Amino acid sequence: MASPYRRYFVTETGVSIVINVLISALFMVMVFGRSAGIELWGGHGLAVDFIPQTFMIAAMSVLVPTLLTRQRIKRGVLVRSAGEPPRLLGNLALRVVVVAIVLTITLGAAGVLILDALWTRPLQFWEAFPLKLLYGGIVALIATPIGLYIALSE
Repeated sequence: MASPYRRYFVTETGVSIVINVLISALFMVMVFGRSAGIELWGGHGLAVDFIPQTFMIAAMSVLVPTLLTRQRIKRGVLVRSAGEPPRLLGNLALRVVVVAIVLTITLGAAGVLILDALWTRPLQFWEAFPLKLLYGGIVALIATPIGLYIALSE
């Protein structure tokens, strides 16, 4: 990454992480706030919740920074990078969906496999809560730079 963009990537990724951790907290409370014990598997299990959480965080971590970056380039605040955007991901809607699906499959599967290997019993809300926040931050940490990199090369 070229040094002129390093600060931009760090700042935008940091903001994205904070926002997505807060959104993860809100949805964790809404979905599991009244649960006596949270199971890993089942329709109301933590594993199933990784699918919408990953997809939405990945999608928003690409969409919002891309729109902001486009606006900043148009206003002259940022300069477009010299690279060419990937042809397949040139369309923003397609980019958002493709990145979100790929990250949902890879990160969601990794998260569930890790939890499955360590899971011993149903978790109380406050035991599961930090796991979901950490996971939301990790998804944003990975997805946001992907969106920024492509947006800067458009």
